Amino acid sequence: MKKYDVVIIGGGPAGLRCAEILGKSSLSVLLLEKTDTFGDKVCAGGITRKDLAVINIPDKIIEHKITNTAVISVKRRSVTRADEAFVFTLNRKDLGKWQKEQINTEKVEIRTLAKATEVHAEYIVVNGEEKIGYHYLVGADGYNSIVRKYLKIPQEKHLIGIQYMVPGQVTNPRLEIYLNSKYFKSWYAWVFPHKDSIAVGCACDPKMMSARKLKENFHAWLKEKGFNIENATYQSAPISYDYRGFKFNNIYLTGEAGGFASGFTGEGIYQSLVSGEVAARTILDENYTSEELDAVIRYNNIQNRIMKFLYRSGIFRSLIYELIVMLLNNKRIKKKIHNSFS
Repeated sequence: MKKYDVVIIGGGPAGLRCAEILGKSSLSVLLLEKTDTFGDKVCAGGITRKDLAVINIPDKIIEHKITNTAVISVKRRSVTRADEAFVFTLNRKDLGKWQKEQINTEKVEIRTLAKATEVHAEYIVVNGEEKIGYHYLVGADGYNSIVRKYLKIPQEKHLIGIQYMVPGQVTNPRLEIYLNSKYFKSWYAWVFPHKDSIAVGCACDPKMMSARKLKENFHAWLKEKGFNIENATYQSAPISYDYRGFKFNNIYLTGEAGGFASGFTGEGIYQSLVSGEVAARTILDENYTSEELDAVIRYNNIQNRIMKFLYRSGIFRSLIYELIVMLLNNKRIKKKIHNSFS
């Protein structure tokens, strides 16, 4: 049985970032990806300047640098034209391909079509037959994480995200957020512009609003807003926000496997990058501490409290949304929100 210092399961943003950092060390590292592509996931495809502070993503894979945004309620709208871009859109496959190119493959062995089928205390089983030993194990294997299951950590808090990729050229890219209590309760609909399409989607926690009802309401909203989805591609995926810990002796949970996404916005790329990097640096130095990871956990807790507050607001939720949009038209508040993306 071959043994590695570190085995990383999953080739998404967290796993790839972890492998990139460890590839600069003397450790033997194995990265396993169950498919033949990296980073492919149902996602609106938006990042912020916070993401760019972690990894220096080149312009060649950024589709749009967005300066125009709109937050729209039933009766009001707040439109912003910033001096510099603070939201960027990209294709997740392009991001995964680029992240993979940053890894030192002389130090990191990368295997595709390699699915971890069993996890044990000192080894894993790949594709049902090959045993591979490890000293450290990093679970970066998403919502249905086999590493999380091995640790017997429940997966109870999650969102269901649904969206359509509507084909068409985007000449004036603008990020749009729609607050509509009637259709989405304490969540919202989004419009993210991409190179040859726009992502139009929404999400909810199925314990608070059934996925079936969300889809029903989403289609009604699409019709109301005049979106033509006849030639669009439908996508759906769960998003875990059930964070219950990061380090479990010699095993780490990162990204969605660790429940690092936001239960309110569904945002997860930044959290994945940070948790993947911190896992690597903690393996290299057990005394390593990260203010960024602590900030991610605080941010998610705040987002989750906002989500629960809005859900419990009931009939007052629509009034709260109107107030939010009114406040967003205040210049000082707009500036603070822009700074929060940095």
